Amino acid sequence: MSWWNALPAFAVALLVTFGPGGVLAYFMGARRLPLLCLAPLLTVGIIGVAGIAAGAVGLRWNLLPLLLTTAGASAAAWALRRFVFKAKVPAQEPTPLRTWAGAAAGLAIGAFLSARRLMEVIGSPENFAQRFDNVFHLNAIRYILETGNASSLTLGGMAGGEGGGAIYPSAWHSTAALIAQLSASDVVVAENVFNIAIGAVLWPAALILLVHQIVGPRPVALALTGVFAAGFTAFPISIMDFGPLYPNILSYALLPAALALVIGLCRLGFNKAQDRTMLWMTLAVAVPALALSQTNGLLSLVAFSLPLGLWVAGRELSGLRGRTFRPMQPLIIIGATAAGLLVFALVWRLLRPLVEYDGWAPFTSQTGAVGEVILNAPIGRPVAWAVSILALIGLQRVLRNSRDLWIVLCWLVPVILYVTTASAPKGFWRMLLTGGWYQDSYRLAALLPIFTVVLATIGSLFLWDALKAPVARVAERVSGSLSRRYPAAAPASLAALFVLAAVVATQTGTLRGITEEASRAYVMNPSSPIVDSDELAVIHRLPETVPADATIAVNPWNGGSLAYALTGRKVSTYHMFSTDDPELTAINQDIGEALPGSDVCSIAKARNVDYILDFGSSYLANAAAAKGFTGVVDVKDSPSVEVVDSQGDARLLKVVSCG
Repeated sequence: MSWWNALPAFAVALLVTFGPGGVLAYFMGARRLPLLCLAPLLTVGIIGVAGIAAGAVGLRWNLLPLLLTTAGASAAAWALRRFVFKAKVPAQEPTPLRTWAGAAAGLAIGAFLSARRLMEVIGSPENFAQRFDNVFHLNAIRYILETGNASSLTLGGMAGGEGGGAIYPSAWHSTAALIAQLSASDVVVAENVFNIAIGAVLWPAALILLVHQIVGPRPVALALTGVFAAGFTAFPISIMDFGPLYPNILSYALLPAALALVIGLCRLGFNKAQDRTMLWMTLAVAVPALALSQTNGLLSLVAFSLPLGLWVAGRELSGLRGRTFRPMQPLIIIGATAAGLLVFALVWRLLRPLVEYDGWAPFTSQTGAVGEVILNAPIGRPVAWAVSILALIGLQRVLRNSRDLWIVLCWLVPVILYVTTASAPKGFWRMLLTGGWYQDSYRLAALLPIFTVVLATIGSLFLWDALKAPVARVAERVSGSLSRRYPAAAPASLAALFVLAAVVATQTGTLRGITEEASRAYVMNPSSPIVDSDELAVIHRLPETVPADATIAVNPWNGGSLAYALTGRKVSTYHMFSTDDPELTAINQDIGEALPGSDVCSIAKARNVDYILDFGSSYLANAAAAKGFTGVVDVKDSPSVEVVDSQGDARLLKVVSCG
């Protein structure tokens, strides 16, 4: 299958991610560029809520719950604006054509560069990441398709979780399942198409909105934002390999748009007089959107909001100077700030994982971590020279203007978190600061590009403003009458050359290594770490060799669990971290040598376990848990089983001793 064959799925992905949110954004009062760029954020919020609501009332997950929730949310937004807030949509000046041109160029360039890079990583639409987390992600998409339940309150139950353990943010999985349904694609193609759409379209669009909010509607800035969006190793490619952390990719890709809302509410940036009703209503949907895609995104929004809130408090206090002194005013500001800090502390604790992860140790010195941040080379990646130099120029420009220092404070948030997890020793403070991100340097490095893009854009604008006037004068002397006849041609051509230079500078060399490294996770061959080519062939024949109502005993550590994702045939265990009950443990250990009338035969009959998928003892990780499946690994020939299908060392066996 080629990427051209996947174009219908791409079209469906874009319609699904932009359509519902665009409708809701309109009724909330967003117009023009904000409407376009906020649409995916609102769509994910709609999908997350729709999945929970549909699961609660027993409605199968498909297009209907999405349409019903979109209609209901849009009607509620219209009613709130009209009857509760009594806020008309403010009249707006038409967006200049050059602003649209800059935004379109940024989105197109960012989409092309990122999509090309991500397709190179994945290779083929039918390849999937041979990594630990992807066993859960692929099976979760299949689970939603098979059960019709896309609720975040129950998705973890697929792996045996109960109560709080059954809660798992499902917006990414729900959207991928919807793309699979509407495009008639299999789960792997839907997964890959959606991830490319996130990295190549949603991510640049959100950054363009953030830069538009901070810098203003400058065409060159918006175009360069798309270029810079495709210029980092830390996001999205690194976490498409590590994990892979697909829900994080979605949540982080939406985060810049949510940040633009918070900055607008703080009356910071270029446009300080936006429609606050629209901003508050949109933010109310952005919060569940981030939480239901991956809570790391919401926690990151909270972290970025801390310096913004303190900056606003300081601004309001300093604004009291020169006014008539009223004792209550500073007390109100200080009280509100204290209440905000208390809420911040509570949310910071609430969004920490239920289990304190401490598996990733520091790997460099504090000086080394700071150097990685400045050079945009986290976790030992190649240095991104062009972006780093431009960001340093932008940092210098911001530091010269005290009114814009909040940009530096926001940039410092992920810097401090990353340096802490990369260099600080394990202990209380490291856990306190970075425990919400599992003390994981990959998750925190992926946040670094957000405000680095802002700084690099500011630095680029400084260079652009310094170059354009003298170069334009030279061009006018050379072209003469042509410049007078087409006055916009020379500036447009110069801007295009400037953006092209940025493309060359950011794409040359830096990303080659990470692209090759990440692509190894998606290779399908006889030595692939989870499912090799022989095992995949046996899996693809399961619809012909295993009845639809049968369950297959598997070891998730050797790839057997993916039989469910790839064919829909039920398996005994869906993920490496699945919760085992005593009966399932008996099947895992004894089904391969089950004797007629034995306890394991009784259990197998009750659970309809009639087959074994034996993929041998080559495991993804050399964990002790991987060795607890003696009944389904290297099964010996015996009267208890018979081989139904095989290819290479991969075998499908039928349990014949249990009747």
